[in-house]
Amino acid sequence: MTRFERFKAFLAAWGGTWLYNAISNSLKVEIAGDGELEELRQRHGAIIYVGWHSQLLVPLWHHRFQNGYAVVSEHADGELIARILQRIGYTTIRGSTTHNARRALVNMLRAVKADNDIGITPDGPLGPRYVAQPGAVYLASRTRCPIVAMGFATRWFIQFRSWDKFRVPLPCSPGAITYKGPLHVPAELSEDDVEVWRQRMQDALMDATRLAESMVGLPPEPDVPQA
Repeated sequence: MTRFERFKAFLAAWGGTWLYNAISNSLKVEIAGDGELEELRQRHGAIIYVGWHSQLLVPLWHHRFQNGYAVVSEHADGELIARILQRIGYTTIRGSTTHNARRALVNMLRAVKADNDIGITPDGPLGPRYVAQPGAVYLASRTRCPIVAMGFATRWFIQFRSWDKFRVPLPCSPGAITYKGPLHVPAELSEDDVEVWRQRMQDALMDATRLAESMVGLPPEPDVPQA
């Protein structure tokens, strides 16, 4: 990357962070299902938060003061997202199911075992939309930390034509962040067990999403695609 390209990346991250903070701070967000989170953290040391790729930015902003970790892909849009998340207090782990998956999993294990919460988008970085991959299940099994599914919705938003139909909330919109779980994944898993827990995680994510949508008056999203 040239000096000019680094300068452009810096400006984009600075502007993106300002916009991210301004929009997130303006939302009128209602929270549901967060009553157990602090107790879970004290009992298990850390929480593995999962949220759909299109919905995770505002929930991450909501948790920004907890100095957690966020998993960000190494695809083209990942660098900007990583810089923005770092500017609001997160440590980022780069990698995904399609690139440097083993390295990312090792770094996630280290982070969670050191009692750091972590945020994962199990349908990222390329989908299919609303189909969870099992990485968070493996992580929970190895660390014995609970998985908590997060849903998010706003009443007013701009929707992109990307694979995940990414939504950017409009300022001052009514919004909702919802939590479902916890899922306590056992230590020993067969291949069939992994699929059972992957489906449970996916179902919890869809339940959280539909609750958030109902709280802001949106019609429900389509049914979960078949993996």
